[in-house]
Parts: sequence; C-alpha cells; structure tokens
Amino acid sequence: MSAPLKTFDAQELRSAFSHFPTGVCVVTGLQADNMPFGLTVSSFQTLSLDPALVLFSVQRGAASLGFLAHRAAFAVNILRESHGWMARQFASRCPDRFANVAWAASGNGNPLLTEALAHFECVVWNTYEGGDHVIVIGHVQHAAAHEDGTPLIFHRGAFLQRATPEIRHGGMS
Repeated sequence: MSAPLKTFDAQELRSAFSHFPTGVCVVTGLQADNMPFGLTVSSFQTLSLDPALVLFSVQRGAASLGFLAHRAAFAVNILRESHGWMARQFASRCPDRFANVAWAASGNGNPLLTEALAHFECVVWNTYEGGDHVIVIGHVQHAAAHEDGTPLIFHRGAFLQRATPEIRHGGMS
C-alpha cells in the first residue's frame, strides 16, 4: 500500500514548474473588428507532424481567447533572445501591444512579427478545457523559419540571457 501523496499549495507548484525552461512566443491574430491582437505564451509546443498540429494554452476567461472565437485562425511567432521587451509588452494590458513592433500581414491577414525566428500560421483544430486554462490546438497551414538566431528562453521567472546550443547527436521524440 502506497503512502498518500503530500499536499502542496499553488505557490509550491508554480515554483516547481518554473524549473522547466520554455521558449517564448507571441500568438497573433485579428479581432472581430480586424484590429491585430497578440499575447505572449510560453506553453507552445508541437503535437503532431501528420497532421501538422501545435498547441498552446491560455488562462480560462482571458480576453485573449476572444480573437480566436471570431476568426478561428492565428499565427505563432517564435521570439528571439533579444525580444524580452516584446514578450513583456504582449503580456501586458497596454491598449496597443503592437507599438514599436515591426509586423506584416500574412496572406490570410494574421500579423507576423518581422523579426521572429519562425512563424506558424494555423487554423483552430480544437479547444479543450484544461483546469484553469483552455488548450488550443492549431492545424499548421504554413511555416517559415530563419536559420540564424537564438530563441528567447523563460526559466525560473526570468528570461535567460544566453541559451547555449548543445552538440546535435540525433533527434528527440
């Protein structure tokens, strides 16, 4: 018979989760009035190659989910190491999150951040309740990447200044 699991509070859980470094990206799209919208996420990941699926999560009830309901399309912009200021801006409640950010509209209108390391244009495949978050799964329609640059990494509540790439010995699954 196993011993009961130790209980913990939300702060202990958040602290433990913070030890897992994540990349940082900005999810962008168009609101119902065709104005651009963007939000910072660190929960982005690949889900499937065939079909090409990605996912991210957003706090349930967040205004950030509104633009997905109207357009069912979005873009994911992988930020560069120097884009900490941009990640903070898109995570803020400022009225113009695109201020001083270079971007261009994609073929389907999604804002693509010009200096991003990579872009994924997606349509919503499905959404799922995930506790206090909503999990958004996107079907990738187009992807583009730049060969140079280092990604912005978030770890233990701060952006890492320099991520050092490991020597490549093969893929991961």
